[in-house]
Amino acid sequence: MNNKKNYTKSILAVVIFAALIIVLGLVYNQFKPKAVKGSKEVTIEIIIPEEETKEYTLFTDADYLRQALDEEQLIEGSDSEYGFFITGVNGREADGAKEEWWCITKDGEDVFTGVDETPIQDGDKFELTLMIGF
Repeated sequence: MNNKKNYTKSILAVVIFAALIIVLGLVYNQFKPKAVKGSKEVTIEIIIPEEETKEYTLFTDADYLRQALDEEQLIEGSDSEYGFFITGVNGREADGAKEEWWCITKDGEDVFTGVDETPIQDGDKFELTLMIGF
């Protein structure tokens, strides 16, 4: 009889403990810190001759342009000994046979670093322009 009482108390303790864990989990889930957008707002303008220009606003914590563009899956390309070479932007591939390539500018000014090495700050505006001719 004593063993049956101890067994019942043990089961009751386990059930109460499990219920407490569930309640604490629900409370944590309700009050946990909410996800926030990145701390930097960066504008990306995609310019393709004779097509409508598209503009994207990115919210990121990235330090460099490539990371921010990769987060949004806006660019495609390949790594080389000179850095990342952009071959496509927003699904539009540059056609090497037509001497097409992607140019990066910031506020209309040339950027003299690769996409991997171009730092970004809050409020920056970059243009990715499809150029023709080497």
